Amino acid sequence: MRPSPPPPPDEGTRLGPLVTLTSDFGLTDSYVGEMKGAILMRAGVSIVDITHDLRPGDVHAGAWTLRRIWTRFPAGTVHLCVVDPTVGSDRRAIAARAAERWFVGPDNGLLGFLGHPSFGPLEIDEVRSLRPPPDPTGMAPTFHGRDLFAPAAAALATGGPDEALGEPLAPASLVPLDLTPPRRGPGGITGTVVHVDRFGNLVTDIPVGWLAAEPRVRVGATTLAGLSTSYADVLPGEPLLTRGSAETLEVSVRDGRADDTLGVSRGDAVVAAS
Repeated sequence: MRPSPPPPPDEGTRLGPLVTLTSDFGLTDSYVGEMKGAILMRAGVSIVDITHDLRPGDVHAGAWTLRRIWTRFPAGTVHLCVVDPTVGSDRRAIAARAAERWFVGPDNGLLGFLGHPSFGPLEIDEVRSLRPPPDPTGMAPTFHGRDLFAPAAAALATGGPDEALGEPLAPASLVPLDLTPPRRGPGGITGTVVHVDRFGNLVTDIPVGWLAAEPRVRVGATTLAGLSTSYADVLPGEPLLTRGSAETLEVSVRDGRADDTLGVSRGDAVVAAS
């Protein structure tokens, strides 16, 4: 007889300190592994990889990814995100606490969404260097992910904020991300393609709740009507509108790529009739 599986943990039960990793480092080089090693040298924590395939230096993609996933993890999680094209400059290295979670990364717009009033109280501190790296010449100026952010994330995950944090910063000083939010008015709803996933789906920033029961949406030179519940609602090669898993409007092509088929890319406008 097979043993009975253990019961699932109650909702919200913490299984131990948790750190998520998001970066543009890719997996070809050793960079991600070195960051994980720097975390594990300081603390025994669970590490969850979100993605390391962001386009190099794409701060907007990093911010979108982090904003999408942060609520999927329990209170107390440390979200470490490194997309840092100006690493080694005078840009600030910060740890922010909002909505019972920590966010660690460069202050270059990547964490700018935390300034939205919906997050409630926001605390920001500079990240403190916690240990000299093995290299006797000091911290690598181009690898703050390993030598600065990773040790701080480990300390925060295991309850050592005083050790990890330097000077407190004014929440209003958080660098915002240069984004135009979706808008709705008498003339309709205007949004943007904020992400193109690996399947070619066009992820927009228009909340599905804003749409009419039978929406009409123009993206590029194509106008689509109605909201589908499944890709099987249309024939192969046909475009469709769907309710995305982030509760925003998505544009897809069954068995194809919407970006190629419709000639649309990230940053292009999407207009829906009100």
